Amino acid sequence: MATQTALAAADITQLGYVALQNYLKNKPIDQVAVQRPLLKTLMAKKKSWGGGKENIVEQIRTGYDNNFEWFGDTSLNTSATVSFNSRDTVRQAYYPWNSAHDGFKFSEDYLIGNGILIGDSQSPRNSSAAGLVQLTNVFNESMEVLRLGFEEILDLSLHLDGTHTVGGGTSTANKQINGLDFIVPCVSHTGTVGGIDRASSSYWRSQIDMGAGLNTTTGASYGNGYPGADLLAPMHVMWRACQKNGGAPDMILAGTDFIKSYEIAADAKESRYAVQPGSSSSPWNMDPSLEIKDWGTFSGLYFQGVPIMWDPVFDDAEAVDGGVSNGLTVPWAQRAYMLNTKHLTLRPIEGNDMIARKPPREHTSYNYYWGMTWRGSLTANRCNCHGVIMSTAGT
Repeated sequence: MATQTALAAADITQLGYVALQNYLKNKPIDQVAVQRPLLKTLMAKKKSWGGGKENIVEQIRTGYDNNFEWFGDTSLNTSATVSFNSRDTVRQAYYPWNSAHDGFKFSEDYLIGNGILIGDSQSPRNSSAAGLVQLTNVFNESMEVLRLGFEEILDLSLHLDGTHTVGGGTSTANKQINGLDFIVPCVSHTGTVGGIDRASSSYWRSQIDMGAGLNTTTGASYGNGYPGADLLAPMHVMWRACQKNGGAPDMILAGTDFIKSYEIAADAKESRYAVQPGSSSSPWNMDPSLEIKDWGTFSGLYFQGVPIMWDPVFDDAEAVDGGVSNGLTVPWAQRAYMLNTKHLTLRPIEGNDMIARKPPREHTSYNYYWGMTWRGSLTANRCNCHGVIMSTAGT
């Protein structure tokens, strides 16, 4: 019986690193499951930041500093005087970038127990084919759960306001990324985003409506006289406010209770808003079978032609926030976010977007280490085109 040649210890680290690199290249992190609509959308539209600075900077225009005037002389005999001004219309929003890591290790005992022999030779020629195959088999599961686990925590963090400790290891609240609940808050227009104080800068405030309810009988509080108006009317108000300030929203994320409320409103309105894309001659068609199809996170509902996506991560965010019993003012299940992704961007640092790592081995232990890191931030170059609305009727 032939003797299996041992894998060189130095080769194990390099081979694992190459395997992880190839895995991330062939199954990149942005190929996320449909169950993560926020992360999926942000990753698809991400923009790298060049680095070299402490903060990621977004250029924003706060006004036009108009000096427009009508001029002329009715006598046509004299030249009218006009004025000129200096313009200072651009501000900068500064977002600190954050660092994220996840990794795994194998001990030599674990590798040997899986049929991988190890020696101290530095020559790659000592690596046996059987050992390489077995190492690959051991790696496959670890790489898969590394990717899925990274997606899970990154997505959850992108929902929260950066004040909670999410993740294990040395994670603390001051190391967290500032997510959706920070940029589009539910409670007030105070606080600083990107270094700009929302209390004194009205242009930097997102839209908030925490009073939307749903009277399925009269819709009386908005005086529209049709069932469901208590929810649909404020949604229209918010939509117009967002549209006025940067364009119509292109993504709506909602929790379970909000979707229940919207379904009631849509049914009461003869399903005018429960539609799907149709042909060019009839761009929107009703489909009563929507409720029995497997649409993933798509609820089968639209508002102003934009799909309302159920976001299951809202439930996880609720658990981290502690729920109403622990002082959470606005339950995640009752929220819906109207977002304009032209003005909400995931900004990874160039060269630091989900990269494979191979930390050096410790001289005090026989372990091998591999990991992946990400550095960046979630930024907005406009806040008043985003909004959050709540409905309690579905509970």
